[in-house]
Amino acid sequence: MYIFWDNSNIHYAGLNHVRPVKEPAIEKERYRTYFKGLLNLVAQGRQIDNIYFAGSVPPKGDALWNAVEKLGITPSLLPRSLTDGEADTTDHVLQLALLRLAMDSPEPNTVALLTGDGAGINSGEGFLADAMRLAARGWKFEVYSWDLACHARLKEFAQQSGKYVKLEDYYENITFIVGGRRAVEL
Repeated sequence: MYIFWDNSNIHYAGLNHVRPVKEPAIEKERYRTYFKGLLNLVAQGRQIDNIYFAGSVPPKGDALWNAVEKLGITPSLLPRSLTDGEADTTDHVLQLALLRLAMDSPEPNTVALLTGDGAGINSGEGFLADAMRLAARGWKFEVYSWDLACHARLKEFAQQSGKYVKLEDYYENITFIVGGRRAVEL
């Protein structure tokens, strides 16, 4: 099994779409993704062949990626654009890794996509378009996404090509609040 984790997509969808519904009184600055809980949810005791994790370079002094590295994950960190976040560079890094994996693997396997991004599908680009290419060659897909922010066609694809996991059902296991609620271990 291979994991492709778009941290920005998972974090900001949870922060901006799910937190206001689940914990409306909590200030957004206190919301955090609990990396270990999310990894445990996806892995479920299965062998992980590799984890491809992409996100933005954090502000100076931010120890965010230390938690990821403690899990044995080496993140691909990309600089933020001054105008529009990451400008899809994390998507491109993960898509390239996905296509290289497919080209280099002797046999199809299972890919877990941690994203909600279906951007580019109408022009044959993006996570969904590449996942569809691999599924046509026998690869199985699992998509872990915030239902409130998941692209409808990505969700439909996952339900047809493997499984779809609605992260809202695990909110308390995969998030925590700084100075408040701790994550509940799975």
